[in-house]
Amino acid sequence: MKLKLSCGRNILISEIPEKGPVRLKPLLQSVKESHPQVYQSWCEGDGKLREALPVFVNGEHIRYRDGMQTELHNGDEVYIVPLITGG
Repeated sequence: MKLKLSCGRNILISEIPEKGPVRLKPLLQSVKESHPQVYQSWCEGDGKLREALPVFVNGEHIRYRDGMQTELHNGDEVYIVPLITGG
């Protein structure tokens, strides 16, 4: 299945082997394997997505969908806005 997972200007995933719908949570787990440092910046120690991290699917924030259970389809675009912290 083709989809695009972007963070900032970086495309992290452009295709996953599943042919049918995939949920957002397993997609982020695949980032844990391929980009562990990025995953650590997105998730708390218990694996939950950081609350302040904006995640969009096809331009719509996941809080207006099914959150981490949002179903993804062929051609969907997932965009994660990287957190910038400092003081």
